[in-house]
Amino acid sequence: MAATNDTSFPERNRGWYQDDLIEVNDPIRKLLENYSKVPSSEVVRHVNHIRERGFASNPYPCIGLYRFANLTLLTHPLYDTIVERLKSGEATYLDIGCCFGQDLRQLVQDGVPSRQLTGLDIEQALIDLGYDFFLDRDTLQSQFVIADVFKGEAQGRVWTDLEERGFDVLHCSAFFHLFTLEEQISAAKHIAKLVKKGGVIVGRQVGSVKPGDVPAIRAGSYSYRHDVETFGALWKKVGEATQTRWKVEGTLDMVGLNLNSSIEDENSRRLLFTVTRVD
Repeated sequence: MAATNDTSFPERNRGWYQDDLIEVNDPIRKLLENYSKVPSSEVVRHVNHIRERGFASNPYPCIGLYRFANLTLLTHPLYDTIVERLKSGEATYLDIGCCFGQDLRQLVQDGVPSRQLTGLDIEQALIDLGYDFFLDRDTLQSQFVIADVFKGEAQGRVWTDLEERGFDVLHCSAFFHLFTLEEQISAAKHIAKLVKKGGVIVGRQVGSVKPGDVPAIRAGSYSYRHDVETFGALWKKVGEATQTRWKVEGTLDMVGLNLNSSIEDENSRRLLFTVTRVD
């Protein structure tokens, strides 16, 4: 595999491509061994191979930095509650920006019927790689939808079908922090229409102790990082625009951050959140 100084891929020189892993974290190892039946001796090679293929087609930080190999939903304090909610009846789950569908597969491994789970992303290549990553193309009954959150109903049935179904649990990690505040509000208005009353949106993203604009990964562009208060203000605006009401809970911490990376700084924090639709 190419080294990080391979100039044929300029994205590898911009701080979001790291050397091949020599070990993987325990949760993703267990998932690949127990769910996908990847031999223990092949797990690291398998993860590196998928990362290389994924980065070649979609050179995003979440792929180059192996963020896809961290099961973020598993670390949310409501995870066990979510699993029981999904196992106890016909509750449904939507993973927005699901990437390879890694969190969705963890739910299946923990006993949630896969037919109740839906993944959404903008790139079909990521969905296809997910099947190759988890070796379940012939067994997984989950639905994957290719759609753009920003276009909403303009996409026709692919989106309105999601609105008509509605979801009890939505997972939305590493998404909002990619965009400007105005773009985040626009996306959240569309997402709000997918949530059933009493439903929750859970996730994590890069936040900041000093909320505001920061340089984004696209040269010359900016994205907005929140603290708990500004994230709550976003959902207040969304509620006013969509005639819904939301309860926002969150924390800022240092979990999973690398303050020496090119996309994080001394003010960066992990924003872990739960957004509940109350009306």
